[in-house]
Amino acid sequence: MVSLSRFAALASSALAVAVSCQAVLGIEDKELDPNLGSGGTGGAPDAQSGPTGADPVPPGRPPGDPVPGGGATRWFAARTIFIGTHDPETRKADKTAWRRIGHDIDGECTTLEISKSNSSATCKQPSAASVDSLEDGDDCRDNAAGRLVAVGTQVVSINFEPELHAGLLTAETPTYILRLDDLSGDADDPYVRGALYVSVPRNPAFEKAPSWDGADQFTIDQASTDAPAGADAGDGGTADAGPKDGGGDAAPPSPLVDKPLFVFDKGYLSKNVWVSGDLGKSPEKVPLFVFDRLTVVDTLSTTLAVQLTPKHDQVVSSQLSAAVATSEIEKYFRPIALELVGCVPALGGLLMDSYVLPARDLGAGPTMITPGKPCDAQSFAFAFEWKPVKPPVSVLPGPTKPPKC
Repeated sequence: MVSLSRFAALASSALAVAVSCQAVLGIEDKELDPNLGSGGTGGAPDAQSGPTGADPVPPGRPPGDPVPGGGATRWFAARTIFIGTHDPETRKADKTAWRRIGHDIDGECTTLEISKSNSSATCKQPSAASVDSLEDGDDCRDNAAGRLVAVGTQVVSINFEPELHAGLLTAETPTYILRLDDLSGDADDPYVRGALYVSVPRNPAFEKAPSWDGADQFTIDQASTDAPAGADAGDGGTADAGPKDGGGDAAPPSPLVDKPLFVFDKGYLSKNVWVSGDLGKSPEKVPLFVFDRLTVVDTLSTTLAVQLTPKHDQVVSSQLSAAVATSEIEKYFRPIALELVGCVPALGGLLMDSYVLPARDLGAGPTMITPGKPCDAQSFAFAFEWKPVKPPVSVLPGPTKPPKC
């Protein structure tokens, strides 16, 4: 699971170094090496055999009525999540990886020159923004959060992404579980409902690490189901039904497995690429894991693209993009910033106001395009390595930790 505490800790460290040097990240003459990517030069790369799950613009919905057809259900778990400092293809450390992750949410190719002149048709740079804050990644991708991470690692060397990958590999870190319903077997399907869950981290004292060979069975965090706190998880919601040895097969599934909180009911399949909803027009709730707490963030739009094999039993490539309004950033990230700096309000404010908020790169909702007005939303993006898993049967309360501040 993407840990925002790691995410913000990096920002805090980078900011502290910058402040100590009497500098602000994004100095006026800062300019990325032009050889490090195409930076919003326009045009999606030519796909060798049709669209992929890593294209800057996912394929559109195919024709037909978006109604259930009684197809198959597939389950996948995220073995690796890429957040901007490691390339999803090579898996190697690469400070420019953020440029190849995400989608073109606003439909504009914002070049470095456009950012420097603050002439974007999407929105104006917010207060304290660096001159390159609006520049897109490769092929016009919007990924301000990825940029923050990459810039931070240029100031402070922190290997947090490999640590995240290691925790996901052993399942000691919560991960995402993806459910796709009503897969007809065809390459195009106007209705394929999706759902996203969060797993309960495994306990290495008595649970084996996943083999990631299709035989693993994860336990779902009850907080990612549409059930009130304290609700009965059913027969499957017991420790004995966990994924440690496959013993969950003998237990009847918890009824909460079929009650996901995060649902993509406008999902579709186009040329074997599953898309959660229309790009830039799909407000959704997204689960994030912060300080051992499951945090639900309302986004202006979220799009998850997953390229499946023709048999729909494996994933080839996948990326997610999201746009988060200032109000949501203030609501969830300011408390995180405060907790990161030991509950010192002045330091928390410095982290937010000098580092996080100036990185906003999209306009206000619902269109996220507000020419001439300060940017009022921020883009986030992740890439995934999904692996097939057995249908979960267990639903249990996940770890909780009360706020420090």
